[in-house]
Amino acid sequence: MKLAHKIFLITQKIFVCAFVLLFAQDTFAATDSTKTNIKKADYYIDEFQEKIDLFDDVKNGRVDLDDSALTAYASKVYFKLIDSIQRLVESPKFDEAKRKPIRETVYIQLRKINNRTIYNVKRFDNLFRFILGELNAIQQNKLYNYLSNNTAMAFNTLSIFKNEPCADSFLVFAAQYRTDLVFKNFEAYSSRPYSLHIIEEAAKVAPVKVKRYFNPNDAIYKALKLSNDTAVKTILHIKDKFSRKSNAFTLLDDIVNGKLTIDKADAIGKNPQQYLRAMLKIRAKKNPLALNSLEDELNIYALKFVRELNDLHNDKDETRFASIEDFSAQELYTLMIYSEEEIFTSTFNGLFNRMMVKMGDQSGFDFLKSVGDNKFRTFIKMSAGFGKLGEFLGSMSQLHQQLLMVKFTSGLEQYKDLSQAVEVADAFGSITDSLVLRILRGAIKYEYIRLSGKNDFKGMALYGLFSNLFVERNLTNENWFTSVSQQYALPAFDRIKSSKLFARDSVDRWLIYFYDDEDGDASFASFIKTFTDSNWLVVDSGIYVTIKSKHGRDVNIFANKPKNEYDGQARLEKIFTDNFYEPNVLVHRGHSYYAPKTIEKIKDDTQIFVLGSCGGYHSISTIIEKSSEASIISSKQIGTMYVNNPMLKLLADYINRGEDVEWERIWKDLEVYVKTNPKAYERYLDYIPPHKNLGAIFIKTYNRMLEQGN
Repeated sequence: MKLAHKIFLITQKIFVCAFVLLFAQDTFAATDSTKTNIKKADYYIDEFQEKIDLFDDVKNGRVDLDDSALTAYASKVYFKLIDSIQRLVESPKFDEAKRKPIRETVYIQLRKINNRTIYNVKRFDNLFRFILGELNAIQQNKLYNYLSNNTAMAFNTLSIFKNEPCADSFLVFAAQYRTDLVFKNFEAYSSRPYSLHIIEEAAKVAPVKVKRYFNPNDAIYKALKLSNDTAVKTILHIKDKFSRKSNAFTLLDDIVNGKLTIDKADAIGKNPQQYLRAMLKIRAKKNPLALNSLEDELNIYALKFVRELNDLHNDKDETRFASIEDFSAQELYTLMIYSEEEIFTSTFNGLFNRMMVKMGDQSGFDFLKSVGDNKFRTFIKMSAGFGKLGEFLGSMSQLHQQLLMVKFTSGLEQYKDLSQAVEVADAFGSITDSLVLRILRGAIKYEYIRLSGKNDFKGMALYGLFSNLFVERNLTNENWFTSVSQQYALPAFDRIKSSKLFARDSVDRWLIYFYDDEDGDASFASFIKTFTDSNWLVVDSGIYVTIKSKHGRDVNIFANKPKNEYDGQARLEKIFTDNFYEPNVLVHRGHSYYAPKTIEKIKDDTQIFVLGSCGGYHSISTIIEKSSEASIISSKQIGTMYVNNPMLKLLADYINRGEDVEWERIWKDLEVYVKTNPKAYERYLDYIPPHKNLGAIFIKTYNRMLEQGN
């Protein structure tokens, strides 16, 4: 025992001496850094920069990526940009307590750079520029606005801002819009005193999402069990009584407000029609509980009804619409606005006509109030697109028409994303009524002048871009619109240089995702047949195929087989990862409910994204968030292999010949081809090429202006 005690004391002394020595070294490094430069205090960052420098085996303050432009870009990001962050950290505005998490965050992100990811320069540029902007925002006391304008990116830097005064309010804001990120990153802020409040707010917005965390040892579940919030207690009660399968979670607002018992809510949730009606009544309120879950569930259930109506498009109307004949006007409205991605023209017209009859003498203006103005911009856009806006506006007085269209156009700068602005821009392309256009023109001019008076740069950019819509269609002779549109010109995203598609090792690579749905096999077989000519070699590898060009520029197309959706896609992704490939062209071939899976695969350098599913057009904002410069091909309605396959072949042939991708030219060639098939041509008219994708052009231009303005 005495020997053991002596060994313990000696070991303890050694440990203490080592700790003191380590502390002295750190103190010396920090002290020395104030005398010379910042590198001593940030030695672990500097060391990793040196590792990046040596990725090409030459230590020269740059990293060679086999392309002069990319090499220069990488050197600027991995060295100069990081150094700028380090210098800013040393500002007197940051004490040592704040500097530590900043350095740690930069280091953690730097460690993600390896031989495979080093080519993703744009991704790291965006991230480190965000951190630089975040530090400036802290200095200027503008952090909340900066974070809330970049919600998704902000969660990469939680360690930096979680101790800032605005962290609580920002995370409450994020709980309304990105509950997934609030839940996913809970551990990073769980020690903060506000953590329970944040999780409570997120749970009340998205009870269907939070129930995924209801496991005995889960930190979120443990935290919520400590809550005294009535709504949170109700959520836990539903879980305890009915397990996680109950639809009562979505009807939380009615339960908390005493309109439904938990038992009644569970029973309603088992009947699709009753459930849809119950959700609709709650959704008509302003800011109801479970709003996020309501939106998700309304999308799912509306699509169920509309898909059935679509499938019966060859039947007589009395048979086709029998299942919804007893729906109220509000319920019919809900089916339309939540099925935008897939609704057929004939289905929309049938639902719209029945809605107008059910409205009776009620004006359209008052009717929209009865549904809480829920997605009213979507409805106006859809009505304009399907040629029904005039009829709907005709149900109200001229004064109410003016008020509605002014409301439709006004206040768009207050939204944290561009989805509402894109709705307005899309609707504009379909509106022909001169009175409505005159109202819109006046509203846009008024909003621009109002925002310029407040010196609101973002709002001015938004409405300045809208001014182009009138000038391009020759709908105004007013000099004001011409002058403003020149300041906020919409560039033509009409081509992709061939050199951009072959920038990585002179090979253009495609990745095509097929899915195991009812159309998968036929679509895949048709796709393969399209490439059976003398210039293309199809190599069958069992669960996937590779299509390679025999002549011209080197084009490699990889596609999984539909029946091998999971293992085929996984194998292709492994091939791309192991060989440091990035797809220049990414293609989705499956139903719309699979589209989010493919969209998640978009990389920063994806140049072309083909969304060959129904209603793909409505996902453009998410796509651009993934790749800011991607050219997007999509359909406003039904995607079909009779358009997708010849389009992909035309595109591949153009790229293979080394020609620039000129979208207008390709689209004209495609039109000539599909005109031989009347059904294909009808679907072709619903496809939106990149140079005509007004929503995408609008978002890209707006984002560029903000970058230049900042």
